[in-house]
Amino acid sequence: MSLKSYAEEIAKCSHCNFCQATCPVFLEDILETHEPRARMELVRKALIEKSIPVSDRLKEIIDRCLLCTCCTQTCPAGVPVHEIIVAAREELYHGKRMNIAMRYILNKVMDDRGVHGVMGKLNALAGKLGMLDEIPTPAPKAFEKRYKGTYTSEGERRARVAYYVGCATNSFNIDTGEDTVMVLRKNGIEVVIPEKLVCCGMPALGEGDLDKARELMGKNIEILSKLDVDAIVVDCTSCGLMLKVEGPKLFTREDPLKEKAEALAAKVWEVTDYLSMMGLTAKPSPLELEFTYHVPCHRWMTKTVKDAPRTLLAQIPGATLVEMENPELCCGAGGGFFMEHRELAGDIRSHKIAEVEATGVKTVITQCPGCRFFINAPLKEHRVRHPVSILADAYR
Repeated sequence: MSLKSYAEEIAKCSHCNFCQATCPVFLEDILETHEPRARMELVRKALIEKSIPVSDRLKEIIDRCLLCTCCTQTCPAGVPVHEIIVAAREELYHGKRMNIAMRYILNKVMDDRGVHGVMGKLNALAGKLGMLDEIPTPAPKAFEKRYKGTYTSEGERRARVAYYVGCATNSFNIDTGEDTVMVLRKNGIEVVIPEKLVCCGMPALGEGDLDKARELMGKNIEILSKLDVDAIVVDCTSCGLMLKVEGPKLFTREDPLKEKAEALAAKVWEVTDYLSMMGLTAKPSPLELEFTYHVPCHRWMTKTVKDAPRTLLAQIPGATLVEMENPELCCGAGGGFFMEHRELAGDIRSHKIAEVEATGVKTVITQCPGCRFFINAPLKEHRVRHPVSILADAYR
């Protein structure tokens, strides 16, 4: 959608300030111009009505948004605030918000579904920014080089799924991929791992580079739509949100990919949500473990995904969930936001770290790999893991 088409959506804002209470940037900065409704008003005046000039300060306000979607999720009028910010970035930068070097690295990462091949450049950048703790070392061999083809279910086959492996699992969290395949097979689900997939396009969307996001989404649609499977399973809520909700919006009704994208979206599930819906056929062994749960911001890909890990892991004898005071509090990672706004992201994260430490447990679970990296960095005695890996431990 073009930015002008959002004028009616912006007009729905009643200034109720519900978004103010959930915006992590506003809660840190306490500046009215940094709350979602103010951002939208500035977008309307500067970029739609053009009644005020586009300034560096305007760009700073638009860029100082995590795209966590918390405001969209809490808006009583259903205003898609994050979409309006993305459209504003497209209008302001035309896909060139970052410098040439950073755009090259990001595009390379998205095309190759990970950092292999550009790790030298990425490490040099991370070292320059003093962020080597936040950006982990990739596995020696990518997941896609280790796993491909079809993995039959154990026992009677109940379903056949395609496993969309995101960039983080492909390059860093190989264990998450292995655990996902194992747990699905253990519960009578055959797993197909397609070849030649690319990034879901969420990083491009965040930059306002809708052409790149559309290109990546199109490549994945063509591959995934040809598969004879019951579901498309992801381990990352951001990948899931892109494939299920945001991606199909990139195509007009006249585009032949629109129908394919919507048909595919109906099949997309986050893995713990899918297993919770299907039910476990393999009984987990006892596992003496206390853990807490960080609910990722992109939890709204389905209505049930945020509670799926709770439902699933409650079936493990001995495993105990110790809830944080506010498990849905944003951690500040925001994809690559933490690299651009280090101090702000660190301040937002500090509240999450305090909540984790207040639980007294040493294991944190979350479905978002970005959250895993960012939360884990300052925690010395904790492990931040995907919930499917806890279930895999019980099966082992």
